This record gives sequence, C-alpha cells and structure tokens, in this order.
Amino acid sequence: MDTRVTHLKAIHYFAVASKTLSYTKAAQELFVSQAAVSQQIRLLEEYLGNKLFYRAGRDMQLTTQGHILAEHLGEAFDLIGKGLDRVKAEPFAGNLSIICPQSFASSWMMPKLWRFTAMHDEITARLLCCDFREDLRAGNADIDISNDENAQKDCKKIKLLETDMILVASKNLADAIKFNGINDLLRCWLIQADEAEYSWPAFFREFDIQTDVKQKLWAEVSSWYMGISAVKAGHGVFICPKIMIQDDLESGDLVHILPQFPFRKTLSFYMHYQEFSPRIERIKAFEKWITDELAGISIDPFDHRHHNIEQKPAEH
Repeated sequence: MDTRVTHLKAIHYFAVASKTLSYTKAAQELFVSQAAVSQQIRLLEEYLGNKLFYRAGRDMQLTTQGHILAEHLGEAFDLIGKGLDRVKAEPFAGNLSIICPQSFASSWMMPKLWRFTAMHDEITARLLCCDFREDLRAGNADIDISNDENAQKDCKKIKLLETDMILVASKNLADAIKFNGINDLLRCWLIQADEAEYSWPAFFREFDIQTDVKQKLWAEVSSWYMGISAVKAGHGVFICPKIMIQDDLESGDLVHILPQFPFRKTLSFYMHYQEFSPRIERIKAFEKWITDELAGISIDPFDHRHHNIEQKPAEH
C-alpha cells in the first residue's frame, strides 16, 4: 500500500472534523471521544508537517493546507462510496439490462418477455438491442446474449440453445416455384446474412454444386432480422436460424423449403454474465426463466396454481 494512505483512520477523522469544524461534533458523529479525534488529527498533522486547523476565538477553522486536504478527501470519499455502492449486493427488486441482437430480440425474446415481467413484476427488464459488443465489466449491462461463444471476458457462460439453419421463403414464392430440388433455387433471388459460415456459397459447397452465386445474390444483409423481413415480403430465399422464425412457420407466413437438403452447420446462442454482479439475484431469476422457456416449460404467470411449483433446472 502507498505509505501516504497508511493513516486512514486519521484521514477519516479529519474528513468528518473538516465538515463539522468541531472536534466535539466530529466525536459525536464518529461515536468516539473528543480526545480520540484530537489525537488522530494531531498524528496526521505531525505526518504532514502542517497544521490543519487553527482557532479563531472559540471557533475552529481550516488552514489553507486543511482546505486543500478537505477538498481532495471529499472527492476521494465520494468515489469510495460510489465504488462500494456498485459492488454491494442489490435487492431483488430493480433494473436488469439485457444486451441482445435485434433479430433474436424481435423474433423470440419480445413475444415471450412479458411472462418474465409478469412473474417478477419487481424487476424492470431493459432490453438493449444492438449488434455490437458491450463489455459487461463496464457495468452498463447485466446480461449479454449472442451467438458469440467468446463475447465476454471473465464472465459466466451458458449455452442457451443450438438451432438448425434452414432455407425459408414466403408462402407465395414457395407455391409459385415449388422447390423440388436445389436447382430450383437458381430460379429466384438469394439472400444471405453477413456470415461466411452461413452463406450461399457455403451451402452449395456442402452439396457439391457448382454455380455462380453472385448472379443470383440479391442482397447481403447485416442481420438475421433484415433477411427475415425481406423473405416475408416475397423477395427470395434466405438461410435462417429456425428458432427465429418458428412462429412464422407455424402460422404459414414462411415455408421451410427443401428440408431434404439440411445445412449441417448449426447456430448456437450463449448467455454471459458476471458471477459477482451486485444484481446476481435478478440475473439468476432471468436465467431460470429463459432456460425454462427454451426447454418448453412455459408457465402462465397469472395461474396462481403454479406459483409455488419448483421447476427442474435446465441442464447445460
């Protein structure tokens, strides 16, 4: 430790006395004797080689050196207080910030998040949709969900899911082209995400098909969400994570074409969080909810019969 801060007790006593301008009031605030305050400040003055107080009649006043030290200590103790607040365990009630790609948030998270909020109405979930990385160690977010296994350093990592990549098109396009074989793909526009592993060249290589994809590539999009929007409008075929369009497949808005030609490469999503976060109780509640949802354990939060049922934790 820096030898300049070895007199922490004396520094603390001085900081209080500098505000009260009275050894007696400082002693009362510190729950010690006046003599103890006087002794500690005298030790600090001896160490510094400067007087910190002087008497003006019956009153105590700070010297110039005392004013300088009091100003710096005020800022220092304020920072210490803020630091303690940040690492101190927070109550269960409060905010919970979750970083999530827009595609996953829009297609899967948002339609289901109401159940978490209804189950834990004391927690305010803030969903931050962004496709860039926010370091959780900065303290601006509590949970990071992405398909990057190494998205966060020094964090707990949980594999949430692994989903198939499938070829999808709008119902109108599927009815018009039929898509009986891979060659039928060359009769329409092809859309791909900005992910080399899940591109059309990668798909055609997997099935040893020689073709000039560039002649048919209509668009390369920066997110799954944009690609899904394009195919819903009937603008071609898209290689897409199945979990993001499950509801669209069930409703018939989108069609899984050529299922006999499965893309062997899958896509995984991971949840990262700091194990020693001051909001760990809220994080654990969210972890329990999302793993249950993905496991198909979906409880109606308004059905009071289930509120006390213990659910089996998801296996990772």
